[in-house]
Amino acid sequence: MTDEAYVKLAERNGKADSKAMLKILECAMTPEEARFLLELPAPYADLAAKFGMDEAAVEKKIQGLAQRGLVTASRKGYRYPRDPGTLHDNILASAPQYIPPGIDKLWMEMYEGEEWWREIAQTLGSLGNQILRVIPALQSTPSDVKLLPHESIEDIIQAHKDLITVRNCCCRFGAKVCNHPVETCTQFGRRAEYDLFRSGGRKVSADEAIAVSMKAGKAGLVPTVTNISPMEGLEFICYCCGCACLVLNPTIRAGNVHQVLAHSRFLVRVDDEKCNGCGECVPRCFFGAIEMKKLPGSDTPKAVINAEKCVGCGACVLECAPQAITMEVVRPPEFIPETIAGPASIVHAPPPEGSQ
Repeated sequence: MTDEAYVKLAERNGKADSKAMLKILECAMTPEEARFLLELPAPYADLAAKFGMDEAAVEKKIQGLAQRGLVTASRKGYRYPRDPGTLHDNILASAPQYIPPGIDKLWMEMYEGEEWWREIAQTLGSLGNQILRVIPALQSTPSDVKLLPHESIEDIIQAHKDLITVRNCCCRFGAKVCNHPVETCTQFGRRAEYDLFRSGGRKVSADEAIAVSMKAGKAGLVPTVTNISPMEGLEFICYCCGCACLVLNPTIRAGNVHQVLAHSRFLVRVDDEKCNGCGECVPRCFFGAIEMKKLPGSDTPKAVINAEKCVGCGACVLECAPQAITMEVVRPPEFIPETIAGPASIVHAPPPEGSQ
């Protein structure tokens, strides 16, 4: 019989009727830990009194739970993540030794078997804002084009060079459906501090972070950031794939990706004279924006871009051997908003200290 504490936590996640969610919770924690999590956030003194511990033991327990992704920092203190997406990300982005064996399959059981992916797509699509924004992959834009600081991977990394961490992509680690690089998620500032606090990521230099970005670009991954312009608000760069990403995959499948993901200011163009018809660019695009078509006067199919589907990531540019595909600016600087409303896990970073 399932312990009542698990049921209450599942209710907090909005998953009271999910059998897979209960399995995930049972795999992730003991019943005693579940009861402890139900009391958060709370002052350490209160927790110590309730559970017969001293405050040092409470602090150590919370750090252990954080290492396993079971608590997240908030302004009111450490708490259990109410959003199942945040819980998923926290658990599967933990250091490997803290991830319970088999929990990745349980998450996929909920994602596919209970069609959690549909719920994610509907929730993200109902926000009314494009919460994430594509930025061009390194070396995908012409050398004579000056990028805005908040759309330049190098500028974003350099602006946050004092503290950068890189950790595993929770989505690809959990889904295991593709061969794209896993250690790619790049965090800055307070997010990086939290990564280090819970041993979820490793500290890297700016040069190392750029090398990670280069590897991601060569693999065809899509660089995304929060859809805002202030540099201090850009606290992560994700390198996403349509195979596993818990934003791209469900919204591409549901057909509402463009309600959630803002394009970059760029659009790709094809030089028909240079295009040799190899078709290597087609599978490179997760968004189905490229087709090979016979054009008048040519016996060889050429790459044709669907401007509405193209997000301007530059993945196809990096794959084009004859250099027939290029990026050009089609949107003004003000296309990128200064502020945006959306899930706190994306729009706002957690504070570095949340115990009191």
